[in-house]
Amino acid sequence: MQINQNYYLGVDYHKNYSFLSLLDSSGKKLKEGKVSNHKENLKDFLKHIDNQNILAVMEAGRNWTVMYDWLEKIVKNVKLAHPLKVKIINKAKN
Repeated sequence: MQINQNYYLGVDYHKNYSFLSLLDSSGKKLKEGKVSNHKENLKDFLKHIDNQNILAVMEAGRNWTVMYDWLEKIVKNVKLAHPLKVKIINKAKN
């Protein structure tokens, strides 16, 4: 019997690279790293994970559409986070 595991991908998108953090459904960090911004690099980062069970989240910052389009073709679901609200949540946690 196969258990469908959900995964969460946090994307900190920059002009030339992104910092990616992959967590399982319990919040355990499975993988993180800096990758240059190319669709193939995203695929390589996620190559051993069932991409149909990944929810990616990224801030709706400058030039977000490029990364969003790449992710939309690779993972099951992509969500945008409001940059100011993310900043407020981060401050509250720290």
